[in-house]
Amino acid sequence: MNDNKKIAINTIVLSVKMVVTLVCSFVVSRLMLQALGADNYGLYNVVGGIVGMLAVVSTSMVATTNRYIAVEIGKGNNGDPQKIYSTLMVIHVTLAALLLVVGEPLGAFYIDKYLNVTNASVADAQFVFVFSLVATFFTIVAVPSNGLMMADEKFLPMSIIDIIRSLLNVAMAVFLLHYLGNRLRLYAVLMAVLNIANRIAFQLYCKYKYPHIVKFKFNRNKQDYKDIASFTGWMLLGASAVVGRTQGVAMVINVFFRNSINAAFGIASQIGHATTMFTNTLRQSVTPQIMKSQGNNQSRSLSLVYVISRLTFLIMLIICVPLLLCMDTILALWLGVDNIPPMTSIFASFLLIGGMISNLKTGFDASIQASGEIRKNQIGYSIINLSIIPIVFVLYIIGLPAYMNVIVGIVLTIITILFQASIMQEQTGFTYKDYWKRTIWPSVLASLVAFTPMFALRLVIGNKVSVVLGFAVITIIWTCASVFFFGMNKNERDSIISYINIKVHRK
Repeated sequence: MNDNKKIAINTIVLSVKMVVTLVCSFVVSRLMLQALGADNYGLYNVVGGIVGMLAVVSTSMVATTNRYIAVEIGKGNNGDPQKIYSTLMVIHVTLAALLLVVGEPLGAFYIDKYLNVTNASVADAQFVFVFSLVATFFTIVAVPSNGLMMADEKFLPMSIIDIIRSLLNVAMAVFLLHYLGNRLRLYAVLMAVLNIANRIAFQLYCKYKYPHIVKFKFNRNKQDYKDIASFTGWMLLGASAVVGRTQGVAMVINVFFRNSINAAFGIASQIGHATTMFTNTLRQSVTPQIMKSQGNNQSRSLSLVYVISRLTFLIMLIICVPLLLCMDTILALWLGVDNIPPMTSIFASFLLIGGMISNLKTGFDASIQASGEIRKNQIGYSIINLSIIPIVFVLYIIGLPAYMNVIVGIVLTIITILFQASIMQEQTGFTYKDYWKRTIWPSVLASLVAFTPMFALRLVIGNKVSVVLGFAVITIIWTCASVFFFGMNKNERDSIISYINIKVHRK
C-alpha cells in the first residue's frame, strides 16, 4: 500500500470514529449536566483540571513515544523498536509511580486550601481527585502501547476501542440519571473504570500484534534513557503550556467566579474539543508520514505540512461558520434553554475562532519533533502559552469579564504561529512565501467568502428554530462551495471531481 493511499484509509477510519465519539460526547454532556447540575459539573471540571496539571507528563510522553518508535520503524531492518519500547516502559512506570507519590498530597493540599467550593463539597472533591489520579496512573503506563499503535498506523483497532469506550460513556450517563445516591462520586468511579479498561485494551492488543516488540527486555544503555528523558523534558515543557491554557485557566476562573462559570467554560471547551476532533483525524493520519519523510524526503514532508495545515483549517471552517452564526439556538436545542450556564455562548465562539487559527500550524509540531532539535521550540512555545495564566489573573483582578481568557488565547495562538514558523525556517526548507501561498492566503480567502454574506444574512433573519436550522444548512452548503473554489488548488479540485465521476459511473 502506497503512503498516500494509507493516509486516505487512515483518515476514513478515524473519521468514522470521530463521528461516533462526537455524537456520544454531546449526548453524554447533556445527560451529565442534567444528572449532576451546573455546580457539580463545574466542580468535576475543576478537579479534573488539577489532575490534568499533574498528569501533563502523560501528554508529553505520547508525542515522545510516537516520535521514537516511528523513527525506529522508519529505519527498517536497521531499527530496534523492542529496545525503544522497553526503555519507554521503564520510564513510564517510574513516572506513573512518581505521579501518585507527589500528586496525591499536592492535589489534596490545593483542594483543602484553595479550591473555591462549599465546605460540604470538599469531601466530594477529594473523592473525585483520588479516583481521577488512579485512572491517570494507568493512562501513563499505557502510553507506550498507544504510541506503538500510532507509529505503526494501526488506527482501525484504536478506533474500535475508542468507539466502544464512547458507547459505554453513554450507558454510564443514562444509568446516572436513574441513580439516587451521590452521582458525582459514582461518576468519578465509573470514569476511572472506563479509562483504565480503555488503556488495558490497548496493551492487550499490542501484546497480541507485536509480541516481539512488547516483550520486555531491560535496556542497560544509560545513554538511551538520557536521550529519551532529554527529549521528554522539552516535550513536557510544551505539554505544560497546553494544559495551562485549559485546566490552568479553569483553576484561575474558579478563584474569581462561581462554579457555574467553570461549567460554562467546560462545556465550551468540549465544543472546541469536539470540532478539533475533525481536524485531529487528518492530523493523526498524516503525522507518521511527515516524521518518516523528514530524513529522506524533506520536500514531501514540507509539502504535507503546507497541505495539512490548510486542509485542517478549511475542514474546521465548514464546521465553525454555522456554529458561530447559530450558537445560541444550537446550545438551547442541545442543553435546553434553562440548563445553559452563563457565558457559554461567548466562551464557545471565541474558542472556535482560536481553534481555527491554531490549525494553520497543524503540521509544524510533527516536522519540528522529527528533526529532534526541539529545545528552542519548546521553550518559546511554553513561555508564550503559559503567559496566559498570569495575564488572565491580572485581567480578572482589575474586573474584566471571565471570557477574556479566550480572547487572550487567540492573541497568543497567533504569536505561537509566527514563532514556530521561524523555527521551521531554521530547521527545514520552509519559506514564508510558500507558507503564505499554499496555506495562509487560500484559508483567508475562503473564510472571507464563506463568512461575510452569511453573517449579513443572519442579521436579517429571525430566531425561530426552524428558520435558524434552515439557515445553518444553507451556510454549510455555501461554506463547502467557498472552500472548494477558493480554498483548494486546481489539482485538488480536479481530483475531487474525478473521484465523484468514478463513483457515479460505477453506479
